[in-house]
Amino acid sequence: MTSVKVAVRCRPFNQREKDLNAKLIIRMDQKGNTYITNPATKQESAPYGFDYSYWSHDGFIIPETNNGYLHPKPGERYDDQKIVFTALGQEVLDNAFAGFNACLFAYGQTGSGKSYSIVGYGENKGVIPQTCEEIFLRIEKGKLENPNCTYTVQISMIEIYNEKVHDLFQKIEKRPKEGLKVREDPKKGVYVQGSIFNPVTSYAEIERQIDMGTLNRTIGSTNMNATSSRAHTVT
Repeated sequence: MTSVKVAVRCRPFNQREKDLNAKLIIRMDQKGNTYITNPATKQESAPYGFDYSYWSHDGFIIPETNNGYLHPKPGERYDDQKIVFTALGQEVLDNAFAGFNACLFAYGQTGSGKSYSIVGYGENKGVIPQTCEEIFLRIEKGKLENPNCTYTVQISMIEIYNEKVHDLFQKIEKRPKEGLKVREDPKKGVYVQGSIFNPVTSYAEIERQIDMGTLNRTIGSTNMNATSSRAHTVT
């Protein structure tokens, strides 16, 4: 088992790109290879090899029902949120329940689709919501198998902005201006000194905590995204 796996995802054009008559230059195959076509020469690149290449640019049905979940069109490829979770979220959970530290890191420019893949919108839940739901399903199963076993789930939420660490469970006016200190301990590893860990017993509680923390994020508009976060968030 490799310690690091890399996935890329191609999202649909946003309205800005449609208005600019943007041309699709990305192609992905089923083997995890991604190809880029030079728009000037029309020449396709050699394959970029990733562990996963998710095609989510088209091939989906815009639902007419109220739940709003995007399904693949019959006979067409579309990697939906469930496919992404099955490959990425399940492995993170498996490692965590086996006693290993696990991290899911989303990287890309603003507007590239990180929030959709990680958090999601509406019924199109991202990796984190699906992972949190699965945590409590596994806990309930574990309690049935071993009633004497106890479980504790805690959530923290911090942001890194201008090289300073802030706790998003603290209101902005109460945060220390110098930020929180990042420490390293031989037993518990790297940690943020003074960060708040709130106990949770259900996914609904996690949602409420994340919503509260999101309100305290540093937000500022950019040319690509009017409501872009101007910080890196760690939950």
